[in-house]
Order: sequence, then structure tokens, then C-alpha cells
Amino acid sequence: MDNCKISVYLAYLMGIYCAASVYYLIRSRSVGTPFSDSLSPEQQIIKKESAKVRKTIFIEGILMSVVFMLYKQPFKKCS
Repeated sequence: MDNCKISVYLAYLMGIYCAASVYYLIRSRSVGTPFSDSLSPEQQIIKKESAKVRKTIFIEGILMSVVFMLYKQPFKKCS
């Protein structure tokens, strides 16, 4: 069945976002949750640093997903 009823660009964006989200969940398991521990000034600094780490992990997931989508082109038949 080669009947595509979705924009190819939207399909790629959805695939990239889903793959990046899965990557984020796997990679961020060991990062911890400093916010829930306390909100002292020291903890607020840790929270900001943790947010930067998590942001970097998510962006890595997006970039890896983009490379994968460009390499595999799973929705090429829908063009």
C-alpha cells in the first residue's frame, strides 16, 4: 500500500521529534532531578546547570535524528 496522505515534511519532523524524545528519555535517566531536592541558592545553580545538560542532550537527539532521516529517507516513497 503506497498511498500517502500526509505531508512528507511533516512526517520527517514528527519522526525527528519522536526519535529525539526517546533519545532524551534514555540519556537523561542518570542526570537526576535537582529541582525536587531543594530550592536553596546552591540548588538553583545546580538546577540551571542541569537544564543546560538536558537541553544539550535533547539537541543531540534532534541532530542524530536529522542525520538518520537524511540517510534512511523513510518517507521518500511519499514524495
